Amino acid sequence: MKLRRNKLVPIALEASPGMGTSDATYAQRIERLEVLRVKALESTDLAPPLARCLNLPEQLLLEYSELRTSSRLGEIFTWANRFQTQCDRVVFVASASNHRIISSFLEACCDPLWNELTRGERGSKPRIYFAGDAFDNDAFQGLLRVLSPQRPANRDEPYGTGLVVLSKGNAPSSIQVAKARLLAELQKNINTTFQESLEPGPLVYDCLPNTNADVQDPYDLSSAFLPFSAHGMLPAAILGINIMELLAGAAWASRLFLSTAGRENPILQWVAWNHPSESRKLAIWSQGLSAAAQWLCSLSDWKVLHALEEPPCDLSLTVCNHLWVEQARFDSLSLDPARATDVIWDPGSDRPRSLPSGQSIRTGYTDQAKTRFEQTLAHQADSGGKGLTIRLPDLGELSFGQWMQWMIIAQLLQEALLDGDLTQDT
Repeated sequence: MKLRRNKLVPIALEASPGMGTSDATYAQRIERLEVLRVKALESTDLAPPLARCLNLPEQLLLEYSELRTSSRLGEIFTWANRFQTQCDRVVFVASASNHRIISSFLEACCDPLWNELTRGERGSKPRIYFAGDAFDNDAFQGLLRVLSPQRPANRDEPYGTGLVVLSKGNAPSSIQVAKARLLAELQKNINTTFQESLEPGPLVYDCLPNTNADVQDPYDLSSAFLPFSAHGMLPAAILGINIMELLAGAAWASRLFLSTAGRENPILQWVAWNHPSESRKLAIWSQGLSAAAQWLCSLSDWKVLHALEEPPCDLSLTVCNHLWVEQARFDSLSLDPARATDVIWDPGSDRPRSLPSGQSIRTGYTDQAKTRFEQTLAHQADSGGKGLTIRLPDLGELSFGQWMQWMIIAQLLQEALLDGDLTQDT
């Protein structure tokens, strides 16, 4: 995959006018977090989970540049290509944490209605489904019915169904049962060629610690902290997402944390402000971040608000952080239905976009959202509210990789702030 390092635009952090960064307690937190940053920079006496998460993206990129196909990313690319060429459906059998990571990548970086698109519209990438996170009888039977080779709609399907089993350590019984039942169902009344390729061929992949070095975790780190390991990178690659750019964005966020001191460090600012639990409220301004918000909640006890559903002057948005995306995936859709005939498809873009064939679209959906966002920030400032705003340039891989790594580093710092000598605010 092509890496567009020159296109990386840093995500920005802005503070509301009402925030008192001169507050003594806030300053003390920054000083204590700075101790951790210096330890990370000097690679001395640093908690292993933080060291691992900081270094993993850069390690994977460097390893791939040197070893290519024999690297961990090389193996991921090989398997992703097999699933793409042989399967039109892939089931990810994993825990709820893994499902949230995959859904985060899907919603942020892929078409909003991915499974509804034809194979050609999906760029020959498979539809995706989830199983193994719970013993839900109706949901699992519904999945088995959709995937069954005996289903009339599937009888002439030229592509198979693949399984990716993601398990950290000993697989929970729900994952083991789901895998066994899915394999049994997929081998019913199927031709010999498909059956031979199903087991132990490329249509089934077990992401187990004894076969994947980057999944080994002697520190028992939750899989929610490992979107840049095989738990997240293989599913993302199967979907055709540019994982090189995801990792490049994450590596850039790690370097930002290590290279920026004290109060100038936006990640330290984010942690210092959101250290009290009452500050951990986040308003998201894009439906493409809904799954990412659920993933964030699995890292810590955040309260998430869908800001476009709330009026700008809603009291819940007064003391609140905001997550805003500057550039939507599609060009702005006009609010005037009569202008629909003035839009043509742009086949030369690397993402789905539309081009106005006549006059420019003056008022559209993105304009309405931006107006609501600016009104909310103005009301927050006028009412003396407080909060931080993270601005993502877009929902591309470079931006999204930065944001996920920000949140991972922030949560690990938050936990460190609660431990040992960093516990007390004086």
